[in-house]
Parts: sequence; C-alpha cells; structure tokens
Amino acid sequence: MGVGGGTASAMAPKRLTTYDWWLMMADEAARHWHEILVVEDEHDVRDAISHLLHFKTFTVKSAPDGQQAIAQLRDGYRPCLILLDLSMPGMDGVAFRNEQQAGADYASIPVVVVSGRADGQGIAESVGACGFLKKPVRIPTLLDALERHCSRAQARG
Repeated sequence: MGVGGGTASAMAPKRLTTYDWWLMMADEAARHWHEILVVEDEHDVRDAISHLLHFKTFTVKSAPDGQQAIAQLRDGYRPCLILLDLSMPGMDGVAFRNEQQAGADYASIPVVVVSGRADGQGIAESVGACGFLKKPVRIPTLLDALERHCSRAQARG
C-alpha cells in the first residue's frame, strides 16, 4: 500500500490520451501566439510593459540593455517582435539594432522603437525599424503596433 492507504498504481499520474495532448497543445498555442522581447533600461517601464503583455497573453522576455538582448538572440531566442528603447546605458538602441542587423539568424526580426526622445522617429527610420511609438505610450496604441508588426500575426493574416 502507498502512503495514505492508496495503492501505488492509484497514485501514478494520469496518462494523457492523444486527444488530451492535442487539446492541451492547441490551448497553449492560442495563449502564446506572440513572443515579444522588451529592451528597456527603466525597470518600472520594462515591468509595466511586460506585465501588460503577459496579461494580454503574449509571451514576453526582457532585457535591461542592448547587450543582454543580443545575448538572448545569440542564444537562439526568436521573438516575433522586439520593442526597443533608444536611450540605454552600455549598448543603446542604435548599437543594438546595428548588431541585430549583422546577425544572419535574427536580422529579420522586426523592431518597433519605443522612445521619449524628440528625435526618436527619425532615429527609428534611420535604423530600419518597422515602427515608432512615442513615450508615454497608450495601451491601445501599443497593442495595435504589436498586431500590425508581429511577424506571426502577418503570417497568419
């Protein structure tokens, strides 16, 4: 007898049927359709965006600077979109974008620049970003940009 009077076989985990597995995977795919990399040095801003996107069922990874974001890409992470701040210590947004474009495996990942800089729009265009959002960003504007620019959304639509 097992602990608590039950038999050992009664305590074994339930074996999933093919149908159960298929439903679980379909549900998982529906919940984690978009993967976003948030590159932002301000902890509160990074956390706010990440929490919002998690709540909206996005899968989110974040990095406090361009160097850590590049490291994630080099390690094989492939988000469908990168939200990129321009002004960060260490590797800033422009340097990150230059490094990203030099990486054959991740150069094509679209980038939306999110910045409060007055010259942010021009810089976003000069580095080939697919979009620009001026801080502070309204939630509907952010979500609309993700839907428009996420590569998986484009492939699906």
